[in-house]
Order: sequence, then C-alpha cells, then structure tokens
Amino acid sequence: MSTAAASHDAPGVATPARPGTPLFVALVVAYFGAYIGVLGPGILALYTRLAELFPAEGVGVTSVDALAIVSGTGAIAAALANPFIGRLSDRTTSRSGMRRPWILASAAIFAAGLLVVAFGPANLAVITIGWAISQVGCNGLLAVYTAILPDQVPERRRGAVASWLGVAMNVSALPAIWLVGLFAAGSVTFDEAGVATGGAAGSPWRFLAPLAVAIVTALVLYIALAPFDRRLGRDSVPGYSAREFFGSFVFNPLRNPDFTWAWISRFFFMLGIAYLLVYQAPYSQLHLGFEGAELDAVVLWGTIATVVGAFLTGYVSGRLSDVLKRRKVFVIVSASLYAVSLLFLVFAAPDPSGLPVALIGLFLGGLAQGVYFGVDLALATDVLPDSEADAAKDLGVFNIASAVPQFIAPFVAPVFLGLQVFGREGGSNFAALFLFAAICSAAGAVLVGFIRSVR
Repeated sequence: MSTAAASHDAPGVATPARPGTPLFVALVVAYFGAYIGVLGPGILALYTRLAELFPAEGVGVTSVDALAIVSGTGAIAAALANPFIGRLSDRTTSRSGMRRPWILASAAIFAAGLLVVAFGPANLAVITIGWAISQVGCNGLLAVYTAILPDQVPERRRGAVASWLGVAMNVSALPAIWLVGLFAAGSVTFDEAGVATGGAAGSPWRFLAPLAVAIVTALVLYIALAPFDRRLGRDSVPGYSAREFFGSFVFNPLRNPDFTWAWISRFFFMLGIAYLLVYQAPYSQLHLGFEGAELDAVVLWGTIATVVGAFLTGYVSGRLSDVLKRRKVFVIVSASLYAVSLLFLVFAAPDPSGLPVALIGLFLGGLAQGVYFGVDLALATDVLPDSEADAAKDLGVFNIASAVPQFIAPFVAPVFLGLQVFGREGGSNFAALFLFAAICSAAGAVLVGFIRSVR
C-alpha cells in the first residue's frame, strides 16, 4: 500500500503526519471487527432469541414478525446515526483529532445497546430498544471508518484499500456466525399468561463475544490513528444550527447527479441483499426445514459458502479497478451476478434436499459481493459532493442507502411471503421473496450505468 497521505485538506484542517501500511491494516481490522459485532447477532443470535420467545407460525406475533419489528427499528436508527455522527466528526475540534473521539463514543453506545439485548428483560420492547441503540453505535463506528478512506488514502489507491474493506466486511460473517454458534441457545420460561420470564433467552455470549471483537479492534484503530488524525481549528467551524442538523441527512441531487445515481443504485442492490441478510436463518428453518443445532450449522455453512466466494474476488476486483481505472463495469457485473445467485434460492427444493442448490447460490452471491463491495465504496468516494470538508457526512448519507433497505425489507417481506405461487403455501413463501430480491439487485446493476464522471 502507498504511504502517501491524501494531499487535499479542508480549510483549517491539519494532517499531522503521513500514514503508512500499519494504519491501513488497523482500519481494515477495525472494519472487520465492527461487522463481526453486528453480523453475528444480526444474522443468527437475534433471530434464535426471538424464536424462543415467539412461535414460528400461528395466530398473533410470530418470530418472523418480531424479527421485522426489531430489525426495522434498528435500521431506522442506523440510517439516522450514520450521517449524523459522520457530520459531527467532520466538525469535531478535539485535540485528539476529528475522528478518534467518535470511535470511543460510538463503541460505548454499541456496547450499551447489546448489553441491553443480552441482559434486559425477555420481551419485545426491551430487545427492540436495545437493538436500536446498538445500531446507533455500530453505524457511528462505520461512519468514522469510511471517512478515514478519503481522509488518509490517495485516490489512486482507494480501490485497493476499499477492496480490503469489502473483503473484511464479507469475511467477517464467518467468524461472527462461528462465535455465536459456540454458545448454544438456552431456553426461556413462560408464566401462565404466556409472558416470557427468567431473563435473557439463550446465552448472552451469543451477543457479547462478537461485541468484544468489535470493541478491541476499535481500540486498535483508535491508537493507530493518533499520529495521523486530521485536526480541525476551532475558528473554522461555524455554529451548529437546525439547518446544519437536518443537512446531515440530505444532499442536492440536481447539483450532484452522479452521487445521486450511485446512491440509488446502492439502495436497490442493498435491498436485494437485505432480504437474505435478515431472512437467512428463517429461510433455513422454514423453507429448508432445519431446527436447533442443525439450523446453526446450516447458517454457518451458508456463511462459509458466501465468505469463500467473496474472498476469491474481493481484493482482486478492487486492485483491477485501480489498474484499469474503471469502476462501473465491476459494479454492474457483480450486481447482475448477485441477482442470478438469488434464483438458486428461489428454486431450491422446500426441504433439506434443497440445501446443496441453496449453497451454490450463496457461493455465487459471495463472488458477486466480493466484487461489489471491493469497488462500490471506491466509486462512491470518487463522486462525493465535497470530499474535503464533508467526507464523513456525505459517506454517511451514502450509507443510508445501505441502512434504509434493512428497514424496508422486513415490512415488505410479508407481502411476498404470503403469496400462494410457485406451488408454495402462503405465509413462508421464500421463493417469491427472493425472486423480488433478485429483481431489486438487477435494478441496482442497471442504474450504475447512469453515472457519467466515473468510467
């Protein structure tokens, strides 16, 4: 990796030193840790806990309904937190730098939320609140981490570094699921009125072990960033008005058409991914027919298939995009391939015999994600409205395109799960759901073509 620092700074900002490979390694490690912290609970631990509190099917709130409520609320919190904390870090005048104070603050919020989920009363309201708090903290970390990319990495190297971040994000799912699987889910008792009692469902370490990794890796980056973090002079920061606050969440699409198309494209692609991210465990249980320890194992194998695919293509694609000076073709091909991969989940048999077909689809999806996340972040930094003064804020706005689909997906999903098509009964029609997800991903591929300033 290059040891050259980014050459452009905002007015009143000083870059104390030139970063080198150790900082970039720390950034990748922290990114890896943050996703372990959120994906372990998000993919498996959260659903298995809710499945112990609510029935899979029947009258009233089911485990899938509860998952929609918790995930949707968390996604709203994530969508708001990312650009807001990003904007605050853009304006921070601390002697320790612009970004470092928000690494500590976000890590503390993340920990507080997951502690509530792990140790709070076993009811839907408490779990929802705790999960929302954890998403604020996690997305605060991600806002700061992504801002370090334009802060410290020159444009000619961003594809390579962004590709490592993409690899870290995709690979993180495997140790995340493995960590959660080490701590088998426990049981929860119910009183005569059917109210859950007896504390947290399952082992709290299903949440705390991934969290510990996220906190430790955040501290590693906090230390590594110390000599390099940009420092903003107090006299260069105007007052923080209500207009500034609401400006944290918006940009002008007419003035920044390429950023707009990048945002919309990411939104549709992530909507396709959100259905698999949220519903991989329910799909494995209700469509493929696995339960208990077998369910943990199937989700782990599915994650391995995805991670292997992503690892094979992640770094190579980002490096090639730097060498060829092209971004769009990689994003278009990868989003299209991801749409195809979801069709394997659509046509997998609705019983355990469908697992091999589903695993092939997950592997192809991993290949696609490796390319997409290895290049799309670099493309986004190339079309930022203001990469000097508002990098974290604008990347936070861009990350809304990743967070909002996770809010929308659980509330749209029942429409497709309830369809009686493809020979499936309504209520758990994952074939219809993943067909819609494939269409969303294909739309994301088409929309990238409207970007003009990046090849």
